[in-house]
Amino acid sequence: MSQASDKLLLIRPSNFGFNPETAASNSFQNNPSNVPVRELAIAEFNAVVSLLEKESVKTIVFDDLPKDKTPDAVFPNNWVSFHNDGKVVLYPMEAPNRRREKRKDIFDVLKNEQGYEINEIVDLSAFENSAQYLEGTGSIVFDHLNKIAYVAISSRSHLIPLKKITEQLGYRYLPFYATDYSEKPVYHTNVVMSVGTYFAVINTSSIQNLAERNKLLDSLDSRHIIEITNEQMACFAGNMLEVTNTKGDPYILLSSTAIKSLTSKQVRVLESYASLLPFSIPTIEKVGGGSIRCMVAEMFLPKRAGKFSVRIVEPKSNTDFEKYFGLRWAVLRKPWSQPEGTEKDGQEETAVHRMALTDDGKIAGVARLQYNSADEAQIRFMAVADDFQGKGVGKKLISALEEVALKAGRKRVFLQARENAVPFYKIMGYSIVEKTFLIYGEIQHFSMQKSIKP
Repeated sequence: MSQASDKLLLIRPSNFGFNPETAASNSFQNNPSNVPVRELAIAEFNAVVSLLEKESVKTIVFDDLPKDKTPDAVFPNNWVSFHNDGKVVLYPMEAPNRRREKRKDIFDVLKNEQGYEINEIVDLSAFENSAQYLEGTGSIVFDHLNKIAYVAISSRSHLIPLKKITEQLGYRYLPFYATDYSEKPVYHTNVVMSVGTYFAVINTSSIQNLAERNKLLDSLDSRHIIEITNEQMACFAGNMLEVTNTKGDPYILLSSTAIKSLTSKQVRVLESYASLLPFSIPTIEKVGGGSIRCMVAEMFLPKRAGKFSVRIVEPKSNTDFEKYFGLRWAVLRKPWSQPEGTEKDGQEETAVHRMALTDDGKIAGVARLQYNSADEAQIRFMAVADDFQGKGVGKKLISALEEVALKAGRKRVFLQARENAVPFYKIMGYSIVEKTFLIYGEIQHFSMQKSIKP
């Protein structure tokens, strides 16, 4: 397993703000007055994603769900980690309102729509019942090369869940105590230190116990150690992360606040190992009390093996349409006990139909395009068979129908997405217009649209 990930998962915030439930243990938080922190945070987040994409660092972006009212959702690394053996770990979190950030729907999209291999979900959430917490890669700084889990003990980072997860992952753990400038326990380990492939950034002066400090340094003796001060730690200089882009080029993510606090010598040392990529996120840092490393969850999950090809065709014969409507009913209506026939409407004769067929003639997916106006086309009845989900079938169907719409002179494509499919359509370039209707008393829909052009 490499130390640096080449894929990053991020959550675009919708309810960002000062979180009083976390402030007691996080001295980096500040509660501003008369400042539009939500809007500023969203703008900062979007700029982060744009810069990552500009440097060819792969991002997987999900939107926070507004109904969950999660002010810290922009920090997904605290509730989840993704590992190269297909394990996904859910962590116990101290603040009750942060526990709402955990979203298994994201795993469904990663597995079924994007083809990542998820073999096991290790859920440590039950430790919350006994007030034992371990907040992801905020609490744990992993040395994947040497299989060490570093943890600064605090009210958010306890030994019992740490022992449990390191046993599951096959790592050894190295705990220590660290304090900030006010002599309070540092709330998260990734504020104190960062471990890269060939370097480690650490504030050893925050570790009062000499034996713990020496043990930690000895474990890092294969790396170039860059010492930072308490003042630099307060500027999030320890909250860095090494990543690679799609070309394999190494980068070190850090904030503008952090890089300004570094000496020229420290910058030169870091630049000898990777390009520095600073982000301006002052609102997220000051109000949320976390920096750029906290905003990304590294994706080490492997892609599922097994390649296959499908071709997108237009159903023409009665046999084709039997398969076409049969799959539409089986996926979109049967699970909710709806009778056959409810999968059709009065526009079937005038609509454009497409189906995905495998090389041996199996039907993998279906979708329909209708024209709403001279400028707008609408995709409806999108369905992918269970056995073929997560293998790119949906993407091929969408792309094929968009091409049809474009050739027909339409300028945008509209659709009504089920809530669990919203992340998939976002990946395909669609944006939410509004929350719309609920069907069968449980399936929320969102209208989405995308501009298309040659």
